[in-house]
Parts: sequence; C-alpha cells; structure tokens
Amino acid sequence: MKLYTAIILGNILFPTSAIAQNDTIYSSKSLKEVMVTGKLIQQETDHYNCIPTNKQRRHSHTGLELVRNMMITGVDVNIEDGKILTPAGPATLYINGREASFREVQGLRPKDVIRVEYYDIPTGKYAKDRAVLNYVVKNYTAGGYTQLEALQTVGFLRGDYNIISKYSFNNYNANIWAGYKIENPKSDFYSLEHYRLSDEITKQTTYPHQDEKQTVKYFIASLSRMTNKQTWMIRVGIEAKDDRDNAHVGSVQYGSVSGVNMINSSLFSHEKSLKPTVYIYYNRSISKNQSIDAVVDGYYARNNYNRTLTEQSILRNDVTEDYFYSKLNVNYNFLLPKTSSLTFSFHEYLRSSQDNYAGSSPLFQHLRSSETIFFADYNKRWKKAMIDVNPGVSYLMYKLHGNSATKQLAPRLQISASWMPDRIQRLKVFFSLGNTFPSLSSTNRAEQQIDPIMIRRGNPDMDNSTLLGPGLTYSVNYNQWSALFSTYYMYMSNAIVNTYSVEGQHIVNSFSSNARSHQSSTSLSLTWKPSSSFNVKLDGAYSYYAVNREIHERQAGWQVGMQANYYLGDFLFSAFCQSPTKSLENYQRHVKTPWQYGLTTEWSHNNLSVVLTTNNLFLQKNRITQALFSDSYDASQAIRRDINNAYASIKVLYTLEYGKATRRSPKYNIKDSENTILR
Repeated sequence: MKLYTAIILGNILFPTSAIAQNDTIYSSKSLKEVMVTGKLIQQETDHYNCIPTNKQRRHSHTGLELVRNMMITGVDVNIEDGKILTPAGPATLYINGREASFREVQGLRPKDVIRVEYYDIPTGKYAKDRAVLNYVVKNYTAGGYTQLEALQTVGFLRGDYNIISKYSFNNYNANIWAGYKIENPKSDFYSLEHYRLSDEITKQTTYPHQDEKQTVKYFIASLSRMTNKQTWMIRVGIEAKDDRDNAHVGSVQYGSVSGVNMINSSLFSHEKSLKPTVYIYYNRSISKNQSIDAVVDGYYARNNYNRTLTEQSILRNDVTEDYFYSKLNVNYNFLLPKTSSLTFSFHEYLRSSQDNYAGSSPLFQHLRSSETIFFADYNKRWKKAMIDVNPGVSYLMYKLHGNSATKQLAPRLQISASWMPDRIQRLKVFFSLGNTFPSLSSTNRAEQQIDPIMIRRGNPDMDNSTLLGPGLTYSVNYNQWSALFSTYYMYMSNAIVNTYSVEGQHIVNSFSSNARSHQSSTSLSLTWKPSSSFNVKLDGAYSYYAVNREIHERQAGWQVGMQANYYLGDFLFSAFCQSPTKSLENYQRHVKTPWQYGLTTEWSHNNLSVVLTTNNLFLQKNRITQALFSDSYDASQAIRRDINNAYASIKVLYTLEYGKATRRSPKYNIKDSENTILR
C-alpha cells in the first residue's frame, strides 16, 4: 500500500516521468484525475496534456468537435472533411494508445474524455507519425446505450443517418454500427485547354448543373475485452460505396486555324466498391517496464469504374478490380532506467490487385507489392530537456505482371530534441529522413482514352522518393494566452509529376519521377481564453512551393483563419472564417479556394442535442479555380459547387441509456478502399 501511495505522489509531482511518455491503456491511469485541477494545457517535453472544460464537453457531440472547441494552438479541425491538421502535417488519432480512425474519434462521447494528449514530438510507438492526438477515455464495465443520429442539409440534398448500440458486461464490450449517407450537390464546370499539336487546338468545355451523387452504407460489429493486463478487439463488417458524376447536358467548342466546331457533350462516370473488412487488436503488459501491442487490419474490395464520354463519338472506359490489402504492426516497448525508453516497431503492408480494363483500351493487369518497415526508437529525458533518436529501414518490393520485380531498400531517420526553460515555454527542433514509393494507380502499363485528343498512360518505371527536412517550433502558455510559432522545410527527390507529350495527333499524359520538390511553411497560432464562456483562436500561415527539373513551378500564399465560441447555459454560439488559399496540388496544379465562413448554434440538454449550422450565408458564386502549364498542354478550370456556397444543416442526436452509464462506442469510419485503377 505504501508503494502504491508513493507511485501516485510521484506522478503528481513529476508528470514528465517515463511512465507516461508512451501512453497506453495502462500508463494513462496515473495522470487521469490529478491533471484536472491544474492548468487546462500543460506542456511536457514531447507533448501537451489538454484538459477539456465542462462547457467544452457539454457542447461537443463528437471527439472531433471536442478538439475544435478546446482550441489547441497549432491544431486545425475540419469537421466537414473529418481531418485534423498540425504544422507538421495530418495528425494520427489514438484512443487509449490504440490507433483509431477519424470516425472512431468522432463517435467518442466528450463527457467520457479525461484529456487529449497532443504529441507534436511523437516518440516510442508513435514515432512513425508526424503528429498524434491520443484521447484518454474512461472505461465502463456495465450498462449500455443506443444512439440515433440524423443530419439533413437545406440548399442541396445531403443526409447522414446512423445508429450505434453498445452493451458492456464485466470487462467485455459488444458494439454494432449501421449507417446510410447520401450526398447530391450540384456543380457548374468550365475548362479551357490548349493542345500544342502541329495544328494547335483550343478546347472549351462547359457542364452546367452537373450531378455529383454519393451513397454509403455500412454494417459493422465488434467484440472487445479490457483488463489491467491486456486488451483485445475483433471487428468485422461490410461497406458499400457508390459514386456517380453525371454531366448530361454540356457543350464543347474545338478551335483551330481551320475553324471552330461546336458540339454537344455529356460525361458520365460511375465508381462503386463492396468491401468486407476485418480488424484485430491486441495489447499486453508483460511486466512493469515492458508491453507489446499488435494490429492486423485487412480488407478485400471489389471495385468497378465506368466512364463514358459522348461527343462526336463515344469513348468508354470500363475497369473491374479485385483488390486485397493487409497491414501488420507490432510494437515492443521498454522503460529503461534513468527516465529513458526503447521501442521496436515492425510494419508489414501487403497489396495485391487484378484489374481488367475493357472499353476503348482493353488490358489485364496484376500488381503485387510488399513494404516492410522496421524502427528502433530511443528516448532520453532530463528535468528540462528531451532527445529522441529514431533510426529505421524500409524495404519495398512490387511486381507488375510481365515485368521483373522492383526492389528498393532505403534508410529512415528522425532526430528530435526539446528544451523547456520553465513550465510555460518550450523550444523544439527536429530533422527527418524518409522515403515513399510511387502510387500503384500510376505504376502500370494501362492506357485510357480521356477525350478525342488526350490519352492517359501509366509508367511502370519510376523511382522511389527520398524526403528530408528540418523544423523548429516555439510555444508559450501564459495565463489566458497560448501561442505557437513553427517553421518547416521539406525536400523531396523523385517527386512524381504528370508529363505531356505529342504523339501524332494526340497528347499523351503520363507520369515521371524526375522532379525535385521544395516546400517551406511558417505559421503562428494564437489562442485567447479570457473566461470559460468565451474563447478565440487565430491562425496565420505562409507557404512557398518550388518544383524543378522535369517541371518548373512556383507558388506562394498566405492563409488566415479565426474561430470564436461563446457558451451560454444550454447553448453554444460559434463562428469561423477562413481566408482564400493558394496551393500547389500534385506539385504542379495551382489551386485557389475562396473565402469560407459559418455560424453554428447548438442546444444540448441531457441526452438530446440539436445543432443548426449555416455556411457561406448569402454567397452563391464561390468558385475553386485550377491551372496547369506544360510545353505541350495547358489547362485552366473553374468549378462552382453547392458545398462551397450558401447552405444550412440541422443535426439531431438522441441517446437512450440503460443500465449504468457507459463510454460511447466509437462511430465506425467508412474509409475508401485503395485501388490501382488508372483514371
């Protein structure tokens, strides 16, 4: 008993101890209650312990909304897209140390979240990630609930209906998820293309009132067991997705020195997928200083892709694919003497696809790939400083039917260090060296006729890419203010870009890895919380892109955003605003997005919640523009979508609880299946 009391007192007085550095289901317990009485955001050498207030919990209905309302500096939450971004890149999400999907985190009940750990210096088993958000949640052993959720949009057809049911008994949890989602926004599309053939051709395309309809259905069931020594979960299910883009009334104008030809045009594309899934997770505490966790995740997908373009003639692309994906991840964690730790991580990814191309360009393709990654992460901490060294190696092999296997061995390395001169300031520096491989959807010999002039062709001979970059951040948390300044640079060799060349009277669009990319960004994030009822967050960033060798592109741009929340009893009034942005998509496509803003009113009482949202009120002409330039081909596009203009939505949530209160089951994520189809 005396030893147990001493351990608790040690964690209260020294929260940076090695016990909490690699958070798991077990190690999180040592901090879960004592942190609430302190500051709402506590800086540690590798992460922040962020405690939500009662008002933030009460007026949040998902895990993503909770993080948005907590207003963590440098963390940007996009509820519509289900994304959480940090200065280092997209955050990987965890629940009690187990990697989770965006939808799983969305389904967490905020009142059960003890704290959110934001690792901007991922170490140990998190070392593979750019940034990590780990939700530490309560565990229940009895009772259950059923939750009904419905969202409906006004302005265009959009509905999202879900039911989640959970029952806990002893240390077991049984879950069922089911849902249906439909979206049908309209869009207006205009493009101008220049083909530099022997007789130069200009093409103008207009598709007004284009239908973009998507439906998603899913049914998932899982069983898990959690004890102080081990945790396991088995989850199986089936998902179906159907996407249709229908531009049934359009026109195309071809212009050249010989004259102008105006013709009617229609474009229809249909993509559907049926995907059974399986997921197995296991975590065990071997001893006081050792633990192991493992994940097996896989699915089989039957994918179909159809595209029909009708102008003077009909061009059809019809692809059927059988796709298999599996992932194995094992982490072995050691806590060493003198506040240090060692983690070994093994990752194995297997993919196999068989594609049958019919229509205008028939072809059979079989592609197999395997990627093996091994990491060793060593972490050492002092009273005010930390250093983490994470060397590794990656071995990639992929084989296209009819070709010899391509094999690539590449080193990986990440070094990071932090220094805290006091409890309110922290300086972090890091350097990373990594690699990536070409997309399987472009590494092939497939060929597709896109229109009467353009042919798209895969390229099986592309090189692996090397990425390296340093970074620096400085953060301060003082009373009502929090600030984060960060600057990053990233270099990529063998960046994959589109190429355009002339073959007779056609332009051939293929791919090349002979490009070099440079990207730098500097950002500042400020949060002001003068009271528990009023919070404001401001974000600003400047980015610069430069791409050389195969292509030459430059892009620079500012981005500013604001979010403000005001809490009043059962109500939350929230507003956000986002400035226009400029980016360089796929290293060569210049993209500009318009102003975005919105207002939200939430009412929440007991188990019933109603959320009213208006986005881009009074705006109807917001457009996204894109531009691409090359020696043989130029293109510019302007797209007006309902989803980027004025619309409103209402969301109603009701939870029926029975027995003792339980932690809400994670809402299952419908994640797109990978495929190797050339489009």
